[in-house]
Amino acid sequence: MLPGRSDAAGRARAASDPGVRASAAILVDAASGQVLWARNPDTPRPPASTTKIMTAILLLEHTQPDELITASPRAAATEGSSLNLKPGEQITARDLLYALMLRSANDACVALAEHVAGSEAEFARMMTDKAREIGATSTVFQNANGLNEPPNVTTARDLATMARYAIRFPEFNAATRSKYAAIHRSSGSRDVVLKNHARLLWKFAGADGIKTGYTNPAGRCFVGSATWNGWRLISVVLNSPDVVGETSRLLKHGFTRFAPHRAGERGKVYGTAPVADGVRPSVEAAAERPIPFVAPRGIRPEVALRPRLDPVKAPLPVGAPVGALEAWVNGRKVGEAPLVATAAVERAPGASASSAGRTFALAALMGSVVIGYGTAFAKGARRRRNRIAEILRRAHRRGQGGGQWPPGH
Repeated sequence: MLPGRSDAAGRARAASDPGVRASAAILVDAASGQVLWARNPDTPRPPASTTKIMTAILLLEHTQPDELITASPRAAATEGSSLNLKPGEQITARDLLYALMLRSANDACVALAEHVAGSEAEFARMMTDKAREIGATSTVFQNANGLNEPPNVTTARDLATMARYAIRFPEFNAATRSKYAAIHRSSGSRDVVLKNHARLLWKFAGADGIKTGYTNPAGRCFVGSATWNGWRLISVVLNSPDVVGETSRLLKHGFTRFAPHRAGERGKVYGTAPVADGVRPSVEAAAERPIPFVAPRGIRPEVALRPRLDPVKAPLPVGAPVGALEAWVNGRKVGEAPLVATAAVERAPGASASSAGRTFALAALMGSVVIGYGTAFAKGARRRRNRIAEILRRAHRRGQGGGQWPPGH
């Protein structure tokens, strides 16, 4: 070994180490989910009150903001951090969300669980099912608040996944970045001002959440978040000796050593999808959105865009999925975005279902094209691309469901 080489390697390792000693930890890009740093991210751990991220998700998906939730005697008797709810006391879902995320109110969790599912046990099953649905497959919830009996189990990676899902809801973000909030109490209690337990909000520039947790088995836990210049990172530390310090170092590590990028453009056409049984044989396929990814600072990423077209059949509405645009960075897939139809295709009179096989073969052939990142536009000008993007935006708005909570995206 050449003189000094071991010292240089040691310095390089030290520079890449954010100084985190938590039992399990992870840092991810909020937009793409790309992992920037991790230690034991898949080791099962008790989540303590970080459980309440999933509790809040179900609140947002199963209640309306002004819906009244009544505390049962069982809810009012819940131990630990609480609102000290009285049996029969009513609180709106909006205020209960703030109670969960700022005060970490265990009694509010039980009241919500009983309101939505009839029992906390059934609500916990819903939480586990939702975790599976969004990709947090190592998580099992036994209760709504993270108390030890019976224990919940999760991982740092799963908590990051749940946090990424939750931040799609504007009301969730409004709550988690609030240092203080005032709520209404039907019981007449003067305990109406909530202070956020997340000290990171006072300690780290750009901090905007998310949830603290502590029990003896879990240790100090924190799911953190911060945004610098529009770029958001999510961190998780479980059983940390210093949740604020380690979260701060982890977030700073991400912001200073990496940079966000985007591959592809919304509304740009990346291929032509054959359509079976249509009045016309094909439809242009445009990217529904750009593909976010993260790369180390100082390194120009080599990006390739690969359209993958699926077999489709008329009738086909505008904005319907017809495949996916994959982004590959330095030979590794970092994400994908839907490819959608830029126009509607009506079914042809007397069309035969037997044409689907021929359509799939042609789609596979046309989808094999690889488009280099940064190459000249293959079709159309910026004006045409903007027109397609606006068509897709209108189609997306028409497809949104009802409900009074702000929609998540």
